[in-house]
Amino acid sequence: MVEREEQELAFIAARAEEIRTGLDTNFTEEQLKRPLSRRVVHALVASVTATTAAKLKALSARVEELEAGGVRYAGCYQRALEYRKGSIVTFTSSMWTALDDVPAGVQPGSNSAFWQLSEKGSSRVRKHTGGQR
Repeated sequence: MVEREEQELAFIAARAEEIRTGLDTNFTEEQLKRPLSRRVVHALVASVTATTAAKLKALSARVEELEAGGVRYAGCYQRALEYRKGSIVTFTSSMWTALDDVPAGVQPGSNSAFWQLSEKGSSRVRKHTGGQR
């Protein structure tokens, strides 16, 4: 939770610096010393709103692109293949999701930084045939 609050504070500080930079480049020092007029405040709000809208539009397009990819089922795990983040594989009757790009040879379950168990499979049931194999 602390990390998220730190990220939010860093974001707010970055936005404040962006606004300060915009003020410094768009106005002279004498204009900045005078009280703000209603017109200047409206112009500032419009500028910040336009900038924010452009950033939101870019983020929205990125989210749509990510969601369009959907789940990529890559079949049964093969140790010679590399897997991309988000790939789903079957290994030992269980379904595993790649949390990051996985290099070849890293088995699901062997490294929690790369793989997450998505659905635990059932263990195989052996039939006993009265002592015969």
